[in-house]
Amino acid sequence: MLIISQLLDIYEVRKLELVPFNNYARRMIAWLGDVTLEHVPREENRQADALAKLASMLALPDQETHVPICRNWRQPFIDYLQHGKLPDDSHRRTDMKRRAPRFISYKDTLYRQSFEGLFLHCLGENEAKQALEEAHSGICGAHQSGPKLHF
Repeated sequence: MLIISQLLDIYEVRKLELVPFNNYARRMIAWLGDVTLEHVPREENRQADALAKLASMLALPDQETHVPICRNWRQPFIDYLQHGKLPDDSHRRTDMKRRAPRFISYKDTLYRQSFEGLFLHCLGENEAKQALEEAHSGICGAHQSGPKLHF
């Protein structure tokens, strides 16, 4: 509801890190043309909720979105999990403590525990590109529906 209100100029975007996403959404809305924005509560739209979860797992290309992406996002987690080292910035330190329990570091490889309890290998930029190329080349078979695709 907040995001819809921000896109409709009812509320302003106060978090600076969200401004690029808001700008990107506005460009997409302008590109699409006649768009109607309406908030539908999650419990009334399970399919949209599943698609939103899927979309949150996909990376957008740098050159199109201009959203800054941390190239080595895994190292701070590994440093914290292996050596207890926290970032200097207080916001990142708090965020690290909040998010770290979902991660494990095993043999210098970072894994994140999914909601289903599976440990997912956290990929770097090159590994992610290779995985996407393989998935889209047909090696993995046809795409499944949204909820099954992330497996």
